Amino acid sequence: MTNQKIRRIGIFFLKVHDRLCDGCARAAAWMMLGMALIMSYEVLVRYFFNRPTIWVADFTDYLMLYSTFFISAWLLKHDGHVRLTIVYEHLSPRSRQISDMINSFIGAIVCGFVIWYGVKDTWDAVEKSIVLPRPVPVPKYLILGVIPFGCLLLVVQFLRNGFKFLSDLKSVPEKESRSATVASEERR
Repeated sequence: MTNQKIRRIGIFFLKVHDRLCDGCARAAAWMMLGMALIMSYEVLVRYFFNRPTIWVADFTDYLMLYSTFFISAWLLKHDGHVRLTIVYEHLSPRSRQISDMINSFIGAIVCGFVIWYGVKDTWDAVEKSIVLPRPVPVPKYLILGVIPFGCLLLVVQFLRNGFKFLSDLKSVPEKESRSATVASEERR
């Protein structure tokens, strides 16, 4: 295969990843709406009709789990995750890029471990036909399966971010980043 063909295949997969992340983010938003509606329904039937449900608490837990893993890669892509910036704010632009790159690759490794154990546990639940003993029985693999799926999306996004930071790092010479830091500190 030629480099151009490999590049086109890579671009295709990145577009698929982007669309999958966007679709999962929309699904997570609908899940949050569904959670609000079923919790409102529970309050209504419990307090006005004295007929509480047996399924709302479990299903809101499931929806919360799914929405968390569906939205996480999209949030990472749009830099929406919470950061501790007490040290980060005082770094030079080059040091920030290095920090972002290292954090991205560490995040990819950690998510890789979660995928490994998540797939293992999900497969174990499928093989053993484990059903969660809840008021409404649910196969355990349906609950566990979203974890490796969401982490797979995260791994791809962490790697994309990490390689972007790496290429940005190569394009900014050390000398420029130091002078930019000095200039920004003088303006303060």
